[in-house]
Amino acid sequence: MSRHIHHLFTCVFACVLSSLLATTALADWNPGDSYKMHYPQLPDLQTGLDVLDGPYLAGPTQPLYSKFLADDFLCTETGPITDIHVWGSWLNDVNPQFGAAGVIGKNFQLAIYSDVPAVPGGPYSHPGDLLWSTTMIARERLYAPATEEFFDPNQNQIIGADTAAWQYNFFIDPSEAFVQEAGKIYWLGVALSADVNGDGVVDLLDMSLMAQYAPWAYGWKTSRDKFNDDAVWVDYDWFGSGTPTGVPTDPLAWHELIHPFTGESLDLAFVITTPEPASLALLALGGVILLKRRG
Repeated sequence: MSRHIHHLFTCVFACVLSSLLATTALADWNPGDSYKMHYPQLPDLQTGLDVLDGPYLAGPTQPLYSKFLADDFLCTETGPITDIHVWGSWLNDVNPQFGAAGVIGKNFQLAIYSDVPAVPGGPYSHPGDLLWSTTMIARERLYAPATEEFFDPNQNQIIGADTAAWQYNFFIDPSEAFVQEAGKIYWLGVALSADVNGDGVVDLLDMSLMAQYAPWAYGWKTSRDKFNDDAVWVDYDWFGSGTPTGVPTDPLAWHELIHPFTGESLDLAFVITTPEPASLALLALGGVILLKRRG
């Protein structure tokens, strides 16, 4: 093979490899796909609830308040957390398309916390130290029909309903990802950000955009797949926090997430995944080709 043809082949291969890696790495998650936690906590699409998770604006002139939710998981594979997938719905099926500041998609807050275990006669387990956090746009996917009720734990009331389950996929740069350790329990915190236009601040522009859709709210779906202790929630003041793109850090502020009618503890629907085997195989093949080229 001539040097020119070899160079052309390598360039073409690199382009194809990059395209395939982008496709396989940034993939939605489906039951049966790989994961790196105790087991996937799938959404309960029959009898589950959608729990307020982020800002809630009951009307254009009503005060804004917000929730931040978290659930615990056991790490089963040491390494960076690069893929997080959660399931949620929108109050009364009002799925806002804010479209400001060039942002396409929903802006979320993500956090990883250490675990504070429950003790006999003491408080329930809950998030401890904040270990990692980020703000990022989710990849949105319509997942399945699901007629369910929308729950606000602050009011301990059902405030509406919805008919569609959405999957939100987060893909994190490995260089910026949290590195978890096998055998440890962590807490995943997730909430829709009140910084809906993604410009880094929560201000009157965000309020104006949110008011266009009021009443609206995002809810994290519950799961029948239970692990360890129940999920937790905390009130969070986006304006009063002083850090509009921050996340809750007070380990004493968390409340247990309890079903308003049955009194049972609730877990949330999410999965933390590992890179797809196809991605790893392509990376390995790419390395062989490049080494051969250099040899």
